Parts: sequence; structure tokens; C-alpha cells
Amino acid sequence: MGKKIFIKVSLLLVIIICLNFIYNSTFYKMDVKNRSHEMIEILRSQVSTDVFYFGESSNTTFIENDSIKSSISEMINLFYPSLKLATINKPATHAGIYKYWLKQIIINKKLPKAIIVTLNLRSFGAPWRYSKLESHIPEWITLTEPYPNLFNRFQLSLLGFADKTDQQREYDLFEEWKSSQLNFSFPVKYNNVADWNYAIAHGGFLNSDGTWNQQKIELACHYVKAYAFNIKDDNIRVKDFDEIALWCKQNNVNLYLNLMAENIHYADSLVGKELVFLMRQNRDFLVKRYNKNNCFVIDNLEMVSGKEFIDQNWTTEHYNYKGRMIIAKNVAKSLENQFLKEYKKVY
Repeated sequence: MGKKIFIKVSLLLVIIICLNFIYNSTFYKMDVKNRSHEMIEILRSQVSTDVFYFGESSNTTFIENDSIKSSISEMINLFYPSLKLATINKPATHAGIYKYWLKQIIINKKLPKAIIVTLNLRSFGAPWRYSKLESHIPEWITLTEPYPNLFNRFQLSLLGFADKTDQQREYDLFEEWKSSQLNFSFPVKYNNVADWNYAIAHGGFLNSDGTWNQQKIELACHYVKAYAFNIKDDNIRVKDFDEIALWCKQNNVNLYLNLMAENIHYADSLVGKELVFLMRQNRDFLVKRYNKNNCFVIDNLEMVSGKEFIDQNWTTEHYNYKGRMIIAKNVAKSLENQFLKEYKKVY
């Protein structure tokens, strides 16, 4: 009996190994290209790359009447023409993906001299963490897990059953808005997002004739929901950035966290000092936590004026040419400490 079981198990293992070989030879490369081509780009670029830039839509978005349509990373490279800067970019990404991109860098090959990682303040907030887009994120990383590729593909096929539904994500979002108390250093009218948003939504702005100014109301509500939160140690994005910082420290690679500009001017004029306080407090938390050792936080939070933002009726980190150049110059200036000989003054 024991010999029969051994034969059956051995036969099953042989079949699985053969199926894994067939999958690797046929559909694997296509699956990775369709879902995780950024991982392939990292491996392809590693040997010749001095600096990696990890970014999302803030890096590449422009408007048609921009005099120059270059991305932020391309503008940074203008200041260091002798350095090979490779951009790995995917819209809606954040530190939860960037940390997997880092793991694709093979340690025993040529390590980059530095890594620039986009630090997006909104990615710490509930609307982003509970976004429907988060359901697709496992698709971008599962195929590159350190397991047999066929097993990873099987896992990928099960993700649709394991992930939260859109209804569950929406429920969790509203629960956090109602239950998480906002912390200020001065008295405020509202101690959570739900109450604050409700107050603005019900007549927060009036026209001269006493009617509701619906456009301002909607925009102000967007700002409250996007930025009214306190970053704490248990925030999942904090844990993600902790992993990124640790990887860079262990591998002696300088890390530059590019804290993107937010529209502080509109936050102040639409909502007020309370929201600006939270945004600055969160910025200070991130600078204090990460600006040490071989990690440098490039603070662009208040560097771009409201008129330089492309989206005037929404909360994004999309800038016109002038805004992108301001951020690129700040990053380039920070890199100068490491690459003084390679620096070339452009603007």
C-alpha cells in the first residue's frame, strides 16, 4: 500500500512539474507582460541604471498647452545627463506596490546608486486605501511571488474570490470616516470626517442670493474627505514605506522620498486652517520618521501654487509644466549632495 501511495504522489509531482514547465514556456511571459510589465522593466534596466524613479500619474500627467510635456523624472534627468535614470511608472500605484518593485532588484547584480520614490500624502488616507482600484493591485504582484509560476497563476485565479467587494470597501470607508477621531492641537467643531463633510454638504457655501453654491460645496467636501486624517504608526502605507526604507538601508542604497505637492492654497480657502493643520501635521510626521540615515525626504508639499494644478475641481497631484519643474528642481537639488560632479545647472 505504501509503495502505491509513493508512486501516485511521485506521478502527481511529475505532472505538476511538467505543467509548470509548459506554463513557463507558453503563457507565463504573456501574463507577466499584461499584468506586471514594470517588474520586467526593472530587471531589464538594472544592470545599466544608476537611479530608479518609482512614480504614478503625478509623474507623467501634462496638459496640451504645456510648453514642455516632459515628465518629472525626465526633468530630473536633465540636471544629471551623465546618469542613467530609469523610470518605473504606473498610475494609481503607491508604496504597497513600490516595495514589490524593489524586491525585483537582484542583490548580487549591480545595485542602483539611489532610488527616488513618490511619496503621495493622499495614499495614506481612507479614500485611497479603500479604493476599488486596490482590488486590482494583487494582480500586479502575484505573478512575481517567489513560488513556482504555475502556483502563482493559480493564486491569481483565486484573487477574485478572496478580495473585498466594492460594497465592503465602501462600507469600511464610511465606517472609518465615522469612527476615527481627528486630532488637533486646538478646539474644532468636528471630530470626524463624516460630521465635517455633512456640515459642508448642507449649506457650507452660499451664493449672494442665499442659494447653495453647489460647485464650492462639492469641491470643499472632496478636500475634507481626501486630507482630513492623522497618519499614525499603524497606517498600512507607513508599514509599506518602513519596508522600503529598511531595504535601502540594508543594501546601502540612498533613498529619496519625493513628497508631492498638494493644493494647500485651495484647502485653506475652501475649508480653512483646520484642514491645512492636518496636512502639515502629516507632512511633519513623515519627515520626522523617514528623514534620517540614508533616507531623505524632499518636502514639496507647499511648493506649487493652486493655479499650477491641472485639476481645479478635484484633488490630484497633477501639475502643469511649471509645477512639474518646481518639483524636479527640488529633487535634483537633493540629489546634488550625492552626485555633485554629475550635476549640471539647467534652469
